[in-house]
Amino acid sequence: MTHFAPSKCPPHGRPPPMALTSLEFLTLFSVITCAVLYFSPQFLHAKLPLPPGPNSQRWIPGNVDLPKIRPWLTYAAEWRKLYGDLIYIRVLGSPILVLNSATVASDLLEKRSSKYSSRPVRTMIVELMGWDWLASSFPYGPYWQKHRAMFQRYLPQNDSSTRWHPLQTQEAHALLCSLFLNPTEFRHHIRTLSASIVLKMTYGLKVGTGNEYVVLADQAIAGLAEAGIFGTYLVDYMPFLKYAPSWLAFRRKARAWRKLARAMVNVPFASVQQEMAQGVASKCLVSQELEGLSNSADPTTAESIIKNVAGTLYAAGADTTSSALAAFFLAITIHPEIQQRGQAEIDRVIGHGQRLPLFTDRPQLAFIDYICYELLRWNPVAPLGLSHYVTEEDEYRGFRIPKGTTVLPNIWAILHDPETYPDPLAFNPNRFAPENRTEGKNPLPDAAFGFGRRFCPGRFLAFDTIWIAVASILAVYDISKSRDENGAVKEPTVEFTPLMLSHPVPFVCTITPRSAAAAQLVQDIDMSL
Repeated sequence: MTHFAPSKCPPHGRPPPMALTSLEFLTLFSVITCAVLYFSPQFLHAKLPLPPGPNSQRWIPGNVDLPKIRPWLTYAAEWRKLYGDLIYIRVLGSPILVLNSATVASDLLEKRSSKYSSRPVRTMIVELMGWDWLASSFPYGPYWQKHRAMFQRYLPQNDSSTRWHPLQTQEAHALLCSLFLNPTEFRHHIRTLSASIVLKMTYGLKVGTGNEYVVLADQAIAGLAEAGIFGTYLVDYMPFLKYAPSWLAFRRKARAWRKLARAMVNVPFASVQQEMAQGVASKCLVSQELEGLSNSADPTTAESIIKNVAGTLYAAGADTTSSALAAFFLAITIHPEIQQRGQAEIDRVIGHGQRLPLFTDRPQLAFIDYICYELLRWNPVAPLGLSHYVTEEDEYRGFRIPKGTTVLPNIWAILHDPETYPDPLAFNPNRFAPENRTEGKNPLPDAAFGFGRRFCPGRFLAFDTIWIAVASILAVYDISKSRDENGAVKEPTVEFTPLMLSHPVPFVCTITPRSAAAAQLVQDIDMSL
């Protein structure tokens, strides 16, 4: 008897469904995957062009020759004409985006701060030179936020804070005394003013006759300024070079600079710890925070944060205001008419030779404000700002901005845009008068202090220090061009250093009391307070 297998045909005569082979299945899966990727936002971004710039469309960088001397000037002039406000550069696989206008800086660094608030890893500075404690260079995240919170506890959060005014006034008076005794060393005196305020508020330390802490800061920051512009050293593009032989020039430099950077953060901190152990420590940021360590769940990390915040204040505060005040002496030397107008305003408000200016006089001394704003605009201490880092792929103006891009805000270009600041190279404080700040012209130079979540927390402290120093100097001194032994005028050079931290190049000027009454005001200052 023959047996037949039951029929597998479906009812109603329909053919069976076709089974996919493994190859067919993989092919279909690949097609679907590619379609999803193609229409996904990330893939669409990848199809967008990169911003214009030299070799921006190549994977291999070719021969991009980055400007080495005052690069902010090149980016703001020749390269801006070629590429515009967004300049994309890729060097050895490292993408860099230069922002040449206030609009693009605001659009990206402020309005999209969630993507642009981090910092790139700077192998030369952080790992080799030992600046791993500098909070301003930390990547954005919880660890940085703990440091920021401590900064905000001690730094004024608006321009009406008076917490540090007595200290700033005292140090401004000390500057007047130093200028009276030795006016030719005015650069050293303003450097001492800046450092003294920060050292007292942070460590409770007085700058001694040897000024050892000022010297230490100068030496350490000199290395930072030289290496600070991104890409100065090849190791920033190729981090594996940090393992290169120690006898190479960049490794030798880093080793010498590292000793100074570590001393800058460790020496004054250890001094406070020693004074606390002896029961003689002054009230200051470090002593107050160390006293609260017993309540911390992680004392080791908490102590590290205290040390980092203190060191960052020491590094930042000791340099920025001295640059602005050096520019003040230069600007007043070549613009006696500005000095005369500032002095006339002071004399009208407080009288000539009757007393020294106070912060309470500020509402009536508007032109002194204008001078200080113009000092910040005329020569920003950090012309290329502090670099930001893109943590997420982004799209802007139809261009793709890749994740991992280092962003350089060209502060100099922003504050010298002729459309915003007419005649931008001129030192003109009156541009900030209300009648000259209409239709978007001459906004306050906030860009000098950074952008978004990485805005400088010490901006109000810095401005107040500059203000009281400028007002005090104009109240009692005349600044003029020097003369040689034959009576010929020595014209100062209006030039600024080409490094990350920019200062006026050395120049001379003559500083004399305005009158016998003004000289007496200085002589009556009680420096025992």
